[in-house]
This record gives sequence, structure tokens and C-alpha cells, in this order.
Amino acid sequence: MGQPEWDLVTVEVHCRRFGHGQEHYQAFADAYGWDVTRWSGYRTLAAIRELQMITTNARKVPDAPRSLEEIKRRVEGIRHRDEHMLWKIL
Repeated sequence: MGQPEWDLVTVEVHCRRFGHGQEHYQAFADAYGWDVTRWSGYRTLAAIRELQMITTNARKVPDAPRSLEEIKRRVEGIRHRDEHMLWKIL
């Protein structure tokens, strides 16, 4: 239930941040029939999704202390507006 843009942005963020490549994402968008990156709200929704992905993992640091460095790295990437920095899966 809800707007499809949230799910579509999530797929795009995962493809871009975890190294699946633009070709992989484009194949998905072509099969779906719409590329969410062409939507006017894309950048805002993608930024919200990325922040959520960071904060969700940040809450887990007490149980997964090795993830702290990756979380810090992601935050620095966001601060420097590096939209193409690859993230490690936590």
C-alpha cells in the first residue's frame, strides 16, 4: 500500500550504493516501465532513504560495533554530497 516511488527509489539507491551498476538499475526501470530518477521528487526521496539506511544501522552499533566505521564513512559521503560513493553492506 502506498506510493510506488518509495519502493522504486529503494531499488535505485541499492543499485547505486552497493555497486550493482547503472546497467542493472536501467534494466529494472525498463522492465518496470518508469525510471524514478526522472521524477521531480527523486533527489529528496533518495536522500531520505539513504539517511534512513544510515540511521537504521547506527542504532545497531551496540550489537555490531564493527559497523561504526562504515556508518561514519557513509555520513561523510553524504556531507560531501558524494552520490556515487559505494557502501559496504552491513
